[in-house]
Amino acid sequence: MHPLRFLNAWIDHQRLAERRRQVEWQLGIVFRQPVTLRATLAGGGFDRIYLAHGDAPHSGVLASVRMNVPGRERPPAEPFLPRIPLPGDQRILRESRAYQHLSSAGIAPRLIARGEFFLANHWLPWPRFSDILRHHGHLLWDILPIALNAVRQMHEIGVVHADLNCGNLLIAPDFQSAVIIDFEFVPVRTMARFDQERFDYLRLAHNLLKPRRGREAALQQPERFVELFARFAPEAGFGIPDALNAAWFSRVVEHDVIRHGFEEIFGVLDSTAQVPA
Repeated sequence: MHPLRFLNAWIDHQRLAERRRQVEWQLGIVFRQPVTLRATLAGGGFDRIYLAHGDAPHSGVLASVRMNVPGRERPPAEPFLPRIPLPGDQRILRESRAYQHLSSAGIAPRLIARGEFFLANHWLPWPRFSDILRHHGHLLWDILPIALNAVRQMHEIGVVHADLNCGNLLIAPDFQSAVIIDFEFVPVRTMARFDQERFDYLRLAHNLLKPRRGREAALQQPERFVELFARFAPEAGFGIPDALNAAWFSRVVEHDVIRHGFEEIFGVLDSTAQVPA
C-alpha cells in the first residue's frame, strides 16, 4: 500500500473527529450499546468508510458507515460524461434511497441509519468483483451472469447507477449473488431512460475490458462475452436508438466481435466521436 494513502487516511480521520463522535452516539442509540467507528482504507476520494464495532462482548461489526469529509464534499464536474457528480449531502441521500429500493430484492446492503453527512448500512464482508478479477481473471464467466442479473433487477426496480463498474459490485463468497454499492452520480436530465440503462451496461463492459480485470478472458471468447450481455440487457426495441458516444466506453469498440455484438444489443454506437472517456 502506498504510504501516501495511509497519510491521507490519517489526515481525514483527524478531520472527521467531531463527526465520528456524533455518529457513534447516534448508532449507539440504534444498536442500544456503545459503538466505536474504526477506520478503513476504503474511500479516500470525497467520503471515508468506517466499520462500526459494538463495544459489547461478541457484538462484532454492526455496520459499514460512509461519511462525508468536510471541505471535500463535491467531486469535480465531468463535462464529457452524461452524469452529474453530487455534493456530499446529496450523495448520502441518493445512496440511501437506492439501498431502500434495492435491499428488499437482495441486490444492495440494508440501510440502517442516515444523517446529514453519513449513512450506515449492513456490512457485507464480500470482495469486490474487481478484486476477484485482479487475481483470478478466469472467474469472469462464473461471476458475470450473477452481476448482470443484479444490474437487470436494479433497472427493473427503477434505479440506474450512472457509475457502474466492477468495483461497485460485491460478490458473495459462493458466487451465487451480488450487491451493488456506491451510488454517487445521477444521469443528466436530458438522457432517456433506455439510454441511462444502456450507459450502465456499456460502462460496466468498458471497465471489465481493462487489463487485470476480465480483458484476457473476454478477448479469448468475445462471442461468449457478448452473449452474456445479450441475455440480460434490455432489447433495443423498435427502430434504431440514438447513437451513444463510443468514447464513453472505448474498450467496447476496440474489438470487432464485441463492437458488432453490442451494436446489435444496444443499437448504434457512434465510434467516430473523440470525447475523452
